Amino acid sequence: MKFRNEQIVDLSHRLFRRKENFPYDANCTADSRLKPDNWYIESIATLGSHAGTHVEVPYHHDMTGADCLQYPLENLIGECTVIDCRGKEPGEEITLEDVKKAEGQIQKGDIVFLFTGYDQYFRLPNWQPYPPLSLEALDWLLQYEPKIIGTDASGVELTDGYDEEGRMHELYGEPVHVTCFKHGVAIVESLTNLEAILGQRTTVIIPALAMQWMDACPCRIIAIKDV
Repeated sequence: MKFRNEQIVDLSHRLFRRKENFPYDANCTADSRLKPDNWYIESIATLGSHAGTHVEVPYHHDMTGADCLQYPLENLIGECTVIDCRGKEPGEEITLEDVKKAEGQIQKGDIVFLFTGYDQYFRLPNWQPYPPLSLEALDWLLQYEPKIIGTDASGVELTDGYDEEGRMHELYGEPVHVTCFKHGVAIVESLTNLEAILGQRTTVIIPALAMQWMDACPCRIIAIKDV
């Protein structure tokens, strides 16, 4: 199967060494640095599981839940619906009425992405206050048995106020995460470029590495448009 360049949309943020909100560092190995005539470079990376655009799996909240090694590969590939949730203030919930805008568009087993426009704050000091997904909206989405629920904001969880620096206190127990994971639904956070696929049905690929004991995995998420 061949794809034209214009069909491919990158939905992931770039990762820059020592500049991310979660740990990411990369260095050449000693052999690479100490042998000037060496014909290749080998790097070692320290990479937080939530660095950049990433997918979270049930192990994130349950020691017996599926980690990135066990999470089904078929759940990381599928057709995608993007729901326009723009215009929200920080901490203002994405409501049942917001997600119902996708009624007639969303199909059973879809990957569902919430387009908030908050990707513009990625890597900025005020990157975290985001529009959380209300439990009523989540319950409505779950009737469609989505494979994935994702957002271009830094999170989906309900808020319990803010600290002195304006960072959100996510609600203790994280009911949005727990509810998703109980239904086998993974969560993607910090997407970008969702406007490029708004109003279209695309095929999305979320290539998480099959790593044991990983609760989440940074991903280069790709959408493939029909035209």
